[in-house]
Amino acid sequence: MWWVGKRGTGSSRDSRDSRGLRGLRGGHAASRTAIAYASDGAVRLALGGVTQVASVVDGREAALAALAAGLRELPRGTRLRIAVGGAVCRPFLLPEIDGAAGDAEWPAIAAALVEDATGLPPGSPVWLDGGQTSPRLAVAIDAAWLRGIEALGGRALDSIKPWWALAIDASTPSPFSAGLHGLAVADSEMLVLLLADGERYRVAQTYPLEGEAPQAVLSRALVTHDWPDEAVRLIEFDAGALPGQPVSDPLPFSKAIPRASDPSSSKERAA
Repeated sequence: MWWVGKRGTGSSRDSRDSRGLRGLRGGHAASRTAIAYASDGAVRLALGGVTQVASVVDGREAALAALAAGLRELPRGTRLRIAVGGAVCRPFLLPEIDGAAGDAEWPAIAAALVEDATGLPPGSPVWLDGGQTSPRLAVAIDAAWLRGIEALGGRALDSIKPWWALAIDASTPSPFSAGLHGLAVADSEMLVLLLADGERYRVAQTYPLEGEAPQAVLSRALVTHDWPDEAVRLIEFDAGALPGQPVSDPLPFSKAIPRASDPSSSKERAA
């Protein structure tokens, strides 16, 4: 599977293009697996728990060039896992549509809604989460980005996943449980907001940061959705990372992850 949702049982069987995002394959020692982050504004590359590349970039071509330069310096035989930002890979919820005949029609419906729902170009590959049927959760990735990453990674590429999905995996305890909960993931350019009522997603949207503090963008979004601030955990990308620094654990390239049980976390974010 190419990404893991809140239940740990995401599915890509509804993919409209089976050549798309790659599922993680096992069997490779962690020390010989490089971890990368790529998006419109930043590139990171780490090996052996240490940051090798920390670049500020402007756009896809510059990002892919910076990533390619870093990959050329890796030891021969190194495997590669790549996380992409919310500018590249975005979640969205499909509206309930009267008359939809069943699962066979939803991939086409999702593909038709990509541009309006996410702002990504028409033709962006779309995957449907298999764990929630109403509303359906979909994820789209920019096709040009996908082609560029697959071309760079080649046979060494083990996986391509959205960084926000890694943030879900790294959150302990799960940000999705009984009642109103949520997770906001601020990467190098976007805030990805996932809100759930119990086990059901109610909101899956992205918001451009445009240089603004993630907490300010999040606060406005929560007001729009009439959602309690204290029920949402914010995870942030470490924009100030430098080569030679240790990679954060359990979420690479992040600031410290607040725990849902920590009552001071929301106050610290607002300070």
